[in-house]
Amino acid sequence: MSDFNDNWQLTGSSDPATPDIQPHQVEAQAQAQPVFQQAVPPFQPVQPEAQPMAQPVYQQPVAQPVMQPMAQPVYQQPVAQPVGQQPMGQPVGQPAYAQPGYPQQGYAQPVMPGYGYPGQPVYQQPAYNFGAELEKNLNECERMISHFSPKVDVFQSYEQCKTDIARYSRTSIAPLVWGIIVSLFGFVFVFSAVTAKSNETILQNGIAAGIILLFGGGLILLFALKKTFNKKKTNALYEQLGELSTELNLLYNGFSNCILPPEYVDPRILFKIKSLIVTGRMVTINNALNAMLSSHNTYMRVSAAKTQFEQDTAARFDGKPAYFNAVRYFNLR
Repeated sequence: MSDFNDNWQLTGSSDPATPDIQPHQVEAQAQAQPVFQQAVPPFQPVQPEAQPMAQPVYQQPVAQPVMQPMAQPVYQQPVAQPVGQQPMGQPVGQPAYAQPGYPQQGYAQPVMPGYGYPGQPVYQQPAYNFGAELEKNLNECERMISHFSPKVDVFQSYEQCKTDIARYSRTSIAPLVWGIIVSLFGFVFVFSAVTAKSNETILQNGIAAGIILLFGGGLILLFALKKTFNKKKTNALYEQLGELSTELNLLYNGFSNCILPPEYVDPRILFKIKSLIVTGRMVTINNALNAMLSSHNTYMRVSAAKTQFEQDTAARFDGKPAYFNAVRYFNLR
């Protein structure tokens, strides 16, 4: 507790809770050291350093629904509806096409992630199985070959018959032309013999005219005989063609569900089609046949020949054309 001495000076502690400072407790205070300060240069304005601008991070925009004008209701006279049916003019419970951004109310629509509007179903084409298709066509080709190849001799005879008909149907007129020319030359000698004065000249011209006329007449007779023979031969060949045609039609009709027309079932054509499929150049029978027909306008020649052949044979076979085989137009042997 603080107190006063004789000179009225304050002694003791002013606060009873704080003891007086003892001499040995006086702390030596450190003298202040001078602080080194760096010379400050004259004031200069500091130029701000160019900082790179922050680049915006791209975010995919969210598709906002486009506001479309709402259809104004058209006033209709109310009509009494049967009990148990929805009123007329109200949407029925069937799925309908929803505009983007406006899903059809009452129906769950698949939503594509990240776009915000109902996703439309995407058509995915099923994977094409080449191996199965190739095997299927090879089996069908083998089935046709096993059915038609035993009758390959009939196809060959039929083609030979058509070739013979074409050969015997045309009779060369060369013998007739030469016969007429020789005969006219012989008549010149006849005229010379008639107008001659001496008997020797008449005899020589007469003999020459006779020989020339005989030779010319022989050529004309040869033409007539050949034409008659060719006509008989052609009629016989047409009878044979009709028999072979009937046999080939029965053979074709005996094959159920043939995918090729009758003019393309010759075994030589079938073996060519099979080779195209086996080598991998074609997959189906129809593709192989189309490839064969597309070379050198083969299809056009086959179509024209078939039309002409049917016209020629229909007139001879009471309106029913003969069987047409197109093997000769493929250069197959």
